Amino acid sequence: MKKMVVVAMILLVTAAGIHAQQAGEWTIGGRLGGAMGLHNSGDVDMPGIVIDTRFNFNFALYANYAFSDMVSFQPEFNFMINQGYQIRFPSSPLTMDITYSSLDIPLLLRISLLRPAALWGFLLGPHLSIPLGSAEFSYVDGSSADIDIDTSITFGVTAGIFGARQAGPGRLIVDMRFIFDFNGVEDAAGDEFIRRRALVATIGYEISF
Repeated sequence: MKKMVVVAMILLVTAAGIHAQQAGEWTIGGRLGGAMGLHNSGDVDMPGIVIDTRFNFNFALYANYAFSDMVSFQPEFNFMINQGYQIRFPSSPLTMDITYSSLDIPLLLRISLLRPAALWGFLLGPHLSIPLGSAEFSYVDGSSADIDIDTSITFGVTAGIFGARQAGPGRLIVDMRFIFDFNGVEDAAGDEFIRRRALVATIGYEISF
């Protein structure tokens, strides 16, 4: 019996080390990381070519408001830098990178679950993505060309998981998510050259107040 009491006290003390967001609280945070495109090539389908994935940089700022101890609403500003893919021609040394940057705005429902010494949960919701500037087609010889983007916005869905641990007044957070676009990015001629399917992994810090 004494052992059970001691174990229970240890678990309670450990759980108290994580300060989960409470109903009515706001949280702000930022994350850094990268994304890997799984199938970003849009309508590009030419015989004899190989399409390779690319890693790109991701920087995110977010806030959320807790409706309850478990459920909160989390809008974000995600900057996706130089996302795209590479085209290789196996019969020649020619390669071409197709990249562009965007501001993604996910509107997520965040479900938080508290466990001893850790906070974790799920994220799900729609997103919209605004292309920033033009797309770049760059070649292995160092030459490049800017291509005007005719698409003003794309839409999709974001789903993911996160884990957090108390660190000072806030929490260290690790986030893994999948983004899926319903429509692609088109050039001025109406040709779709990117439709994103990507995994995004980031780490950051958040604080509730």
